[in-house]
Amino acid sequence: MKSMTGFGESYIETTIGKVMIEIKSENHRFLDIKVQSPEYFNGVENLVANEVKKNIKRGKLRIKISVEENQKEKEQILTKNLKGTFENLKKVRKELNIKDEVKIEHLLMLKEIFDENISFELSGATIKKITQAVNNALDKFDKSRSSEGKKLRKDILGRLKNLKSIIRNIKSKRKNFSKESRKKLKERVGSILKDKEIDESRLIQEISFLTERTEITEELVRLDAHISKFQQNTNKIHSIGKELDFLIQEMNRESGTISAKCKDAEISHLTIELRSELEKIREQIQNIE
Repeated sequence: MKSMTGFGESYIETTIGKVMIEIKSENHRFLDIKVQSPEYFNGVENLVANEVKKNIKRGKLRIKISVEENQKEKEQILTKNLKGTFENLKKVRKELNIKDEVKIEHLLMLKEIFDENISFELSGATIKKITQAVNNALDKFDKSRSSEGKKLRKDILGRLKNLKSIIRNIKSKRKNFSKESRKKLKERVGSILKDKEIDESRLIQEISFLTERTEITEELVRLDAHISKFQQNTNKIHSIGKELDFLIQEMNRESGTISAKCKDAEISHLTIELRSELEKIREQIQNIE
């Protein structure tokens, strides 16, 4: 069991400078990946997204790639750009038959050459290093999700234990329902008819009908089965959030039926506790991948 929330970071030294990777996530029904990086990393963003998709199925991931640029490399690129622009201006001068010489002030007028956002060319070796840094950050990110998942699992298992206790109490309260219903119904009918003879067989039929309408054994059996399945699934390491959510919906449905069928005040109070615990579990599993 893993949480959808996590954090991981890594960095690596490359020819263009120190590349830093930061990954963080929050809850989401599906997998939503957004990568923020310098413009010259456009080709790398798809590579990063593909690495993420290998092991992560759900969550809203935000990946930030930043670079502490190598100033020496940056100066070399600037010099290269200046030389290239200078040669291009000389060609234009020659083609247009301009007599004036190309001077330094002409280059200074081209502000875009000196733009701080100089684009680096990413070599195959640099891309390989960046991929390594991404995977290192993903490893840390995954460990943080696993750690958070353990905490969620511990809380959920505690609440499942509470559910079992509540169900045992409901079963206990239910044991004497037929006997008590028969006694109460007989007393009520007797008080109405007073000295008149009561048809015992008819009374038994009415009690049987009442018991059948309020029978909750099947619902309790299904609840037990759902809880067992839920516990088993918490041991899985792949994406299980949607499956757990489905089981909670089923348990809520069974508890709702129990609440509707039972006329006993104590059982009604217990079903309120039951649904309250189920809601707390439902809130927790919204964090599970």
